[in-house]
This record gives sequence, structure tokens and C-alpha cells, in this order.
Amino acid sequence: MLNTIAGTLSADAGTLALAGHDVTKRPIAYRSKWLSRVFQDPKMGTAGELSVAQNLTLAQQHTGSMSLHRYRKAGQVAAYQELLRPLNMGLEDRLTTQVKYLSGGQRQALSLLMATLSHPDLLLLDEHTAALDPQTSQKVMALTQTIVAENQLTTMMITHKMSDALTYGNRLVMVQDGQIKLDVRGEEKQNLQQADLLTLFAE
Repeated sequence: MLNTIAGTLSADAGTLALAGHDVTKRPIAYRSKWLSRVFQDPKMGTAGELSVAQNLTLAQQHTGSMSLHRYRKAGQVAAYQELLRPLNMGLEDRLTTQVKYLSGGQRQALSLLMATLSHPDLLLLDEHTAALDPQTSQKVMALTQTIVAENQLTTMMITHKMSDALTYGNRLVMVQDGQIKLDVRGEEKQNLQQADLLTLFAE
């Protein structure tokens, strides 16, 4: 479903609309006007050979003409440092570091920040903490919650971690064998326990 929304897979039937625009037969690049995606693999959301600052510059220009000169301006450097500081990962002091030398957690946090710079109408999180160790995963999830809330982003997160599915978001859709087995929100979602989900999976 997520790949169909993103444009990686074509829909067999029906239509798909993003922000009121029919994108059913539109390519990935066209859909990027309204959506951003963070992948499971931290390497997929960033350009490893480019610096942290260069990656941020490209993210800011993803729907326009590309230029890497902007990141060198003093004012832009200060702006990037302010942008990165709340991550609490020391990236504000590594603007000139090639992204390939960052840790998986740092790289995924940067990917998340880059994906949300344009304030997309829809943010897709494709198991974006699955490749991280438990402590880093928890940190990236907390960061995700903060960024989504502060920017009021409509977000779709795919996860196999039942604890995350129950903790985050205001709606939970459980899919098994291509069928929706559960679709809850609000108080009904808040009252769900992991045991309830395990029971549903076993049916």
C-alpha cells in the first residue's frame, strides 16, 4: 500500500489522490510535490558522498532547480546549525562531514529532518527505525513524534513493532495477508493492548 502511494508500484484498480490531485498514473517525481518518504535503510534517504550541509541544501530544493552553492553562505550555515541542534546528536558541528561517516541513527535522523523540511502534505515512514538498535530506535521515534507534532504533519507509519503501533499516532490499521483486520482510532485505540493485537493476528 505504501509503495503504491509513493508511486513505486502501480495500482491495479481504483484511483489515488494526494492533496486533491489525482496521481494514480503519475511518476514518483511528480508525487514528491506533496509527499516525502523515510526508508528503512538509513542510506536510502541521504547522499553519502555529500556533506550534511549539502544534503540539507538538496532537501530544501527538492522541487526546484538544484544548486550546492547555497550551503556555503554564512547565514545558511548558522540556519542549518539551529535546525540540527535540537536533534541532540552533534550534527550541528559536523556540517562539512560526508554523510557516509555518520552513524545509522545520525543518518536516519538527518533523513527524517530532510523529509520534513518541505512540510509535505503526507509523510511516509517505511519502518524507519527497523535497522537501528533499540536505544537509537527509541530516540528516533521520540524525534519523529516531536517533528510530526510541531509541523502538524499527516503521517503514515509502517511498523512491525506493536509497542510503537500502540504508542504513536491517532489511528491504527492492522493489515494481514492483504486484508484490513483492524481499523481503530481515538479512545478505542488508546485502550488496546499488545495482547489484543496478538490475538487478532492468531485468528
